[in-house]
Amino acid sequence: MPQKTIETKNQSPEPPTPSNEHKQLGVWVGKWSTEGQSYAEGNSNENLQVSSVKMTSVETFELLLDGFFLVHRWDGRVGGAEFKGMEVIGYDASSQTYCSRFFDNAGNTPTYQVTVCENVWTYIGELQRATFEFSDDGNTMTTHWDWKKTDSENWLPLCDLKVTKVK
Repeated sequence: MPQKTIETKNQSPEPPTPSNEHKQLGVWVGKWSTEGQSYAEGNSNENLQVSSVKMTSVETFELLLDGFFLVHRWDGRVGGAEFKGMEVIGYDASSQTYCSRFFDNAGNTPTYQVTVCENVWTYIGELQRATFEFSDDGNTMTTHWDWKKTDSENWLPLCDLKVTKVK
C-alpha cells in the first residue's frame, strides 16, 4: 500500500530572529552607575545661563520582545532635581536605522536617530545630540550631550558623564 502524504495548509512560518544590528543593542544590557556634570540647571529658552551641577543616576538596560528592542530606565538627580525616565531603542531593517524615543518625568518625549560606528553610538535629535563611547571591555562609557533651544541656534553643552557597569 502506498504511503499518503498529508499536506498542511496552515503551517506557521518560522518566527523572526534578531539581526546582527539588533544583537548590537546587547552592549548596553545591564545595570549602570552614572556620574558627571550637567550644565543646564536653571536654563530655559529665555535664560541660557550655563552652570555646572552634579548629575547622578542608576540606569538599567534590558532586551525585550525576543531581543528586538532595548528598554532603558533611569532614576537620578540633576542638582537638587529628580530625573527619571525611560527610553526604547529599536532597529528598523527597512530603513536600516536605529531609532530611540525618550520619556521623562518632565513630560519630554524626544526622538533620536541613532548610529553606531565601532564602539561609539551617536544620537541626533531635533534639539539634542549625544555620543556614547564604550570602553574596549564594554564596562564603562563616556557620554557627552549637547542641546539648543531652536534649530537656528548654536549647540550648547548639556552634560558630560562617566557611566560604569555595575552588573
